[in-house]
Parts: sequence; structure tokens; C-alpha cells
Amino acid sequence: MKYISVLSLLLLFTVNASAQSENWSFALSMGGAWPVNAFKNNNPDNMKAGHAEKGFNMTLESNYALQDNLSLTGMLNFGNNPVNRDGVGTKLENMFNENYDITAAERDYLKLNSNSWLWGSILVGPRYSINFNTFSWDFQALGGVNVNLVPDQQLTYDNPNNNWFYINHATNRNNLAFAWKAGTALRFAVSPRTNLQVGLSYFQSSAKISREEKEVDKGTGSNTTRVVISEESNHYTLSTLNATIGFVYYLE
Repeated sequence: MKYISVLSLLLLFTVNASAQSENWSFALSMGGAWPVNAFKNNNPDNMKAGHAEKGFNMTLESNYALQDNLSLTGMLNFGNNPVNRDGVGTKLENMFNENYDITAAERDYLKLNSNSWLWGSILVGPRYSINFNTFSWDFQALGGVNVNLVPDQQLTYDNPNNNWFYINHATNRNNLAFAWKAGTALRFAVSPRTNLQVGLSYFQSSAKISREEKEVDKGTGSNTTRVVISEESNHYTLSTLNATIGFVYYLE
């Protein structure tokens, strides 16, 4: 219900304000996203560790001026953070070693696949601006819904001498969660309708990854599960510090 409420507010905001184009501005910003706290933790023994590395952040903003210093902002926020393959690989291999004892030569049959963290958010909230002669200083706090594309951190063991193979993988591909973002930015006029914008922000959301370990029979048609070894679900906090640069365009 909270996700529907956020989307409804954003739609209502767009419809009510669309006729007053002189109050609108739009911005595109891009830059780096540095993981913090548990999201950057690379300890293979910590099941809450995100193993995230420096990534990318992009935002598309629409701002509607309510007063000289106060605006309402709608934002599309996109984030991408690669993962540390050594940390993820060690974590998954430790899980494998709890149930199997293989030789150094057989270890060559282990294969790791590890994708990046990827998400997109719809956020809304107020922006307060302090206006100076040559620049403006903005502060904003936004909340909304985040769609996480779960990274496919997968370990397989496929020994050709066996009639089965092992797989440890995520069973869900995406999920929804609440997200919020707070930050500040400086805007410098470069033309009557265009500003250069330099921003710093903090973003936080969460993600759930459901995982299973199992042996699968090798078959000529569809593979069937031989035995399920374990199933678990872990919750992760996605948190990044973002430094971006971009441009703001004013309709009138």
C-alpha cells in the first residue's frame, strides 16, 4: 500500500502542475556511487555483507517550484555496483565445502558467476534552496519505492565423472522495497535557462535474496533436482554515497 501511495502522489503532482510550465525544471546528473557500511563489507563469513564495490549513479529529476525557496521533486534514481568476486566466491565455496570434500584437481570444476547489484527507484519529496547572486544551494529529502534486480551470485560444480551437478544460486530475480535519499547540491547558472549542478547524496534501501543449494541430475531433456541441500533467505541493506554532476534546464 505504501508503494501505491507514493506513485499516486507522484501522478497527482504531475497532473496538477502540468499547466504551469513556468514553474518546472528538469535535471540529469551522473557520477560515482561508493558503498558504505555492510553493503561494502567483503567478509565471506558475514551473511549480511554486500561485497559491493564502487559503482555508478544516475538521476533524472523534475522539480516544481512552490515558492522561491521551496520545490517539490520527483526523481528516477538508478544505481549499479559491481561485487567483489573474491569475497562472493569464497563465501559460496565455504558453503560448498561444508558438504563436499574434493581434490585440488577437482576444484577446477567449480565455476563462479557473479553479477552486479542493480536497482531503480521512484522517489518524491521536498527541496529547499538558498539562493545567492551567482549560485543556489539545495537540500532535499526523498522517499519512495525501489526495484532491486538481485545479483545472480551462482556457484556450480560439474564433474564429468558424476551423473549430477551441484548448484548454489538465487531463486528470486527481483523485489520491491522502500527507499530514501537525502542530499545537497550546488547550482551555477551557465545560461538564462541552464544550470550546472554538482551534488552529494546518501541513498538507502534493502534487498532480499533467497538462495538454494542442490544437486541436479544430468539429463538429455530437462534437468531434475536430485536432492536439496539447503535453502535460506538473507536481507541486505543497500547504502551508497553518491557524487554527481549534471545540468538543470528551466522551461521558462
